Amino acid sequence: MRKRCPDFATILRDSPPDEAIREQIASCFYQEMGRVAKRMCRDPSLAQDALQDALENAFRNLEAFRGDASLHTWLKRLVASACTRLRRGRKNDPKFNQPLDADAPGIEEETQEVRLLLNERLTILGETLAGVDEVNRKLLIEHEGMDRSLEELAEQFGLTTEAVKSRLKRTRATVRKQLLRAAEELVD
Repeated sequence: MRKRCPDFATILRDSPPDEAIREQIASCFYQEMGRVAKRMCRDPSLAQDALQDALENAFRNLEAFRGDASLHTWLKRLVASACTRLRRGRKNDPKFNQPLDADAPGIEEETQEVRLLLNERLTILGETLAGVDEVNRKLLIEHEGMDRSLEELAEQFGLTTEAVKSRLKRTRATVRKQLLRAAEELVD
């Protein structure tokens, strides 16, 4: 929940922004702007960059704030715009889009080896999960793979939240034990 903050629109209308006002704005809105950045950018490093860009942009243009919307809304828009700008920049930046050099020695063999290892591990994981009770398997996959909350799963499966936690804990332990056993067999 956001801190109780003064009405910055009135303050900015009555006097030009100074360092104290900038510090108050940062104190009031920094955490919420950070959450918006994480949600919009979907990448922790981009979110941090977007947050800094948005704050810098806000402080540089604070005199231009007209008050048509709340300061809170204006700051959230600045963060969203910064995320979009940074994502676009990364997407269009040639450094991030270098094709793999097919002529490089050994790259094709390494890629093939990585694919084989990945397929082997996915097969072992699939076999391990196939041995788990269907309800517990669905709970684990939806919680870990689809980021479903415990409350959502409890409602969906007609269980209590504590029962979901318990089932997930037991299922993780079972899967972990079976995967370790499979890994030992591969090493031997």
